[in-house]
Amino acid sequence: MGEWINRPDLQQDWISLVFLINSIVILALYKLDSSRFMSLINILKPRVYFGKYSHEKELNFFSYFNLSSFVLIVSTLSLTYFSLSNYTGKPLRYSFEFYYLALGLSLVLFARQRLIQFFSRQLGFEKHVYLLEYKTFTFATQSSFFIIGLIFIWNYSSLPSLITECLMLLLFFNWILNQCRIFFSFFRSHPEKLIYIILYLCTFKIAPWFWVYFIFIETKL
Repeated sequence: MGEWINRPDLQQDWISLVFLINSIVILALYKLDSSRFMSLINILKPRVYFGKYSHEKELNFFSYFNLSSFVLIVSTLSLTYFSLSNYTGKPLRYSFEFYYLALGLSLVLFARQRLIQFFSRQLGFEKHVYLLEYKTFTFATQSSFFIIGLIFIWNYSSLPSLITECLMLLLFFNWILNQCRIFFSFFRSHPEKLIYIILYLCTFKIAPWFWVYFIFIETKL
């Protein structure tokens, strides 16, 4: 009882390698800025983190810290879909499927970020959109730390799958709640930009996931 085991359908060595890489990325985040890292994982005090790290320098998505966070987010999303793919009707089994999905996510999310930068600059509210993006990016990074741990437990422990799956759902709903809070807060401060908020949500928050599904999952996996 309570022994750590590999689930029969996910005992390929490459999955252990992916978890090792994620552990290295998390360690790199800590080494890059230990104070920021500890503040980031404190999900009970998000305002403290944003108050300290939402200035112009930290909004640079191409800093080492943010790039490492991006790698962790992409890996977490790919692992989550891979682990739960048995429930989708398109179960994934092989390493090349994981890497293909991770590459597709990286390309789509990177393209989305560049398009957001371009259009927000053209429309003249780059600073507001950057802050929105940074908050959503931060919550995604926070969620990734905990989801990675749950996926590890889900794959390698004898703990009933239902428990870890329920915890993952709770994290997902918490992420959705945080997203709603961010946009409602922005709307209260800038009600005149409602049309831009709607366009932003439809074009950059919803549409990319359809691109990922139809281009990288439906057609190839």
